[in-house]
Amino acid sequence: MLGNGSSNGINTNIFNPSVVSDNEKNELRDSLNIKKTDYVFIFLGRIVADKGINELVTAFCMLNLENKNTKLLLVGTYENELDPLHPITISKIKENKNIIVTGWKTDVKPYLSISNALVFPSYREGFPNVVMQAGAMGLPSIVTDINGCNEIIIEGVNGTIIPVKNSNILHEKMLSFYLEKASNYSAENCRQIIVDRYRQDFIWKQILEEYNSLSK
Repeated sequence: MLGNGSSNGINTNIFNPSVVSDNEKNELRDSLNIKKTDYVFIFLGRIVADKGINELVTAFCMLNLENKNTKLLLVGTYENELDPLHPITISKIKENKNIIVTGWKTDVKPYLSISNALVFPSYREGFPNVVMQAGAMGLPSIVTDINGCNEIIIEGVNGTIIPVKNSNILHEKMLSFYLEKASNYSAENCRQIIVDRYRQDFIWKQILEEYNSLSK
């Protein structure tokens, strides 16, 4: 493994909270009917069963029953022919006005900038860029205990790690994040971990050193 892992690292100059202006954030919130006082969970990726969306929607709906100022942003597209969601999950998404499906977005930084925490309950990954991108934007993450995710997230420092396919524990963690406003996870710490461990120039240096060692 080169460095701390990752295929190509993250450009932490691009994924930086300062690149999204307050006006951009306000306009995006208005367009999505999100208030500044709302607590926003975000998922980035394909909206499919393999990414844990069935469990995520179940957990969020339990949370949202008593906490109406919570929102769930699903930034991505469905793949109904390849890996469809359960019909009941589709119904919940359509019926719950606090679940917002944005479709595919080339630039996800504005969506991360109006969110409070990433939720990424995937069943399997390689080394997910999404978790690094969210961290670079200052967000703590709730991730499953799978390859990549459990290497990027340090328990209790820049997020928390939960079992795969467990909507009850996912609900508990989301509720904890909401009630505590993720006060245990500072935006500065979440970002600094990514800058220190996964920025592109660091990864590229590790790759260069490996190539140089092979030529000796």
